[in-house]
Amino acid sequence: MKLFKNGLSLFNKLFLGYLILLAIMILPCVVSIYSLSELERFATSVAKHDLELSKTIEQLKAIPPSMEAEGRRLVTLYKEDAYRSLMSLIRDFKDSLISVQRNGPEEIVPTIHDIKLDLNKLEKLASIANAGLPKSSPPQITPAEVQRENEVKAIISSIRTGLGDLEKAAQKAISLRSSTISSLSSQAREITIFVLAGAIIFFVFFTAWFLYKYIKRPIDHLRHGTEVVGQGYFDQPIAIESKDELGKLAEAFNDMAIRLKGLDKLKSDFIGMVSHGLKTPLTSMMEAAKLLSEPQIGKLNQDQQKLVTILNESMNRFHGLIDDLLHLSRLKARLKAIEKRPVNIIKVFSDIIQILEPMAHGKNLDVELVSVSGLKKDIPVDEERLFGAFMNILHNAVKFSPKNGKIKITLDYTDDNGKEWLKIGIIDAGPGVDKSETEKIFDKFYQIQTLRRKDGSGLGLAIAREIILAHGGKIWVESPPTEDIAVFQGKGAAFWSVLPYFP
Repeated sequence: MKLFKNGLSLFNKLFLGYLILLAIMILPCVVSIYSLSELERFATSVAKHDLELSKTIEQLKAIPPSMEAEGRRLVTLYKEDAYRSLMSLIRDFKDSLISVQRNGPEEIVPTIHDIKLDLNKLEKLASIANAGLPKSSPPQITPAEVQRENEVKAIISSIRTGLGDLEKAAQKAISLRSSTISSLSSQAREITIFVLAGAIIFFVFFTAWFLYKYIKRPIDHLRHGTEVVGQGYFDQPIAIESKDELGKLAEAFNDMAIRLKGLDKLKSDFIGMVSHGLKTPLTSMMEAAKLLSEPQIGKLNQDQQKLVTILNESMNRFHGLIDDLLHLSRLKARLKAIEKRPVNIIKVFSDIIQILEPMAHGKNLDVELVSVSGLKKDIPVDEERLFGAFMNILHNAVKFSPKNGKIKITLDYTDDNGKEWLKIGIIDAGPGVDKSETEKIFDKFYQIQTLRRKDGSGLGLAIAREIILAHGGKIWVESPPTEDIAVFQGKGAAFWSVLPYFP
């Protein structure tokens, strides 16, 4: 199929494919029509021969009575014209026998041979009778004449018997040929059906293969590529070898991804530079704000103390935002390698729950940690980074859960191609995530539309995703959770992630 790869446009590929399909459908029809026409020609030829054979045998059956009459006239009445008539009838009979032998089956050859012997006897008897013709007819039939008359009758009777056998053999041959033609017709019909069925099956499979290979698969690659680029991975080009419109589109898309990668790097570098540039003066401002609260500076009145508190909280929040930006930039740039070592995953979540316990207690939330029996507790991870990732996810769960609610953390393991994975689920009863936002919430600075008024930078889930991906894992959200795991039916969200047990 190199022909399809040598610069043909998508239209030309489709047109050429349709021509091939048309040829696939026409060729069996042509073969079938030719086979049926040949069969019809053969059947016509056989029918013609059979008709001639039957007609000739019928003509032969009409001759013996005349031969018997002329023979009796010759041997009893001594008529000179009887000899000539008899010999003419015998010649005609022999000529017809030759035609029967030529058109008939081989089985009738012995019968024809016997009939010819009888004809020879009749000729001999006629010649003897003709040689001894008297000048005048005797007044009375003599015993010799009676004997010759009986011989004529016996010969004619034998010829009639032979003709009967000849007719039976011919009918049998005709019947056999009819059966053969019928069998050939059935075979031709079956072959035609088989060929057409094969052509239709090939047509279906070829069409499916053609559309999949040259239409669907390139489009799937394009779709997958757009999804990957949409998730922020610009270094995975779309591999489409064709030179048609889809190939050119993939090439243009790859060029766009390269430019986006450059822009993303420029943005990350800019954010890192700005963050570093802001962090130094911000640190000085935070230290100055702390000094304002020191007794050595002087006692502050209530309004001044309130303003200093607001200043400290705002600068702390700003400092946290800068740290998150720097952290995310380092993660995306892979500036710091993941340092894996065996870590007790249950202890990691227990520590996170303990830190968030005051916040959960303030909303009267029940945080439950559930692990399946036989779970391998130790998993090779970077403890500090993994702690931060799940702290962000669980902090959001506590933050957005309604009062008097419940949060469930599940630890399970799954198997994929013989490799074990740790499966972690964090299920809450919060407002949930709209299906149109299930992928976007892991983008940096993105906040769920219904939660825009809540405090937050929109970096927590982006950082969590980068950390989990750096571990070779995967993270996704399901909202609302299925009934078997939901803490409140029809509400909330389940954040799932998998981490490999293998290094």
